[in-house]
Amino acid sequence: MKKNNKEINIFQATNSLKVLSYLAQHPGKEFLNSEIQKATFASRIGVYFALRGLIRRKLVSGVKRGRAIFYTMARDDVVVRQFKILTNVLALRPIISKLKPSSRKIILYGSYSRGENDPLSDIDLFVFSKEPQVTKAAISSVKSKQKIQAVVKTSSEVANFKESEKVFMQEVERGIILWEQKE
Repeated sequence: MKKNNKEINIFQATNSLKVLSYLAQHPGKEFLNSEIQKATFASRIGVYFALRGLIRRKLVSGVKRGRAIFYTMARDDVVVRQFKILTNVLALRPIISKLKPSSRKIILYGSYSRGENDPLSDIDLFVFSKEPQVTKAAISSVKSKQKIQAVVKTSSEVANFKESEKVFMQEVERGIILWEQKE
């Protein structure tokens, strides 16, 4: 791959990452340059250039109202969704490390796994557990802005669950395997 690929370079630029991350956390909301600057702790000119680059790549849009320009993330862009999925999975790493000792497999499903989550979305996890009570206690101990909605099942319970909850299990199977114990 060429080193001067401009699509890749925006993800190496700190201000572009900060701005895109901030907008990705607030899908559908519009922000002024000054609001983004304050939230990301980036310089005014840094935010300006980051927004210009992101708009040029159609990852962010800007709408002028009067003398102000309001910026929002391009929600339907595949790159933005994948970026959001990446940031979601990275944010879940501390939770995954707490669940590993008592689990066989951890799957993220629902809006978080598709990059469609918003600040009110809950985190949907399906956990194949060796010790369900320990797993549930670990989940309860996690402090998170988003509610964690976890379905915890043993291997034998999963077999029965697959028969009785086929539609639900199809949604889980479309999810992302966050961790799986090596046999």
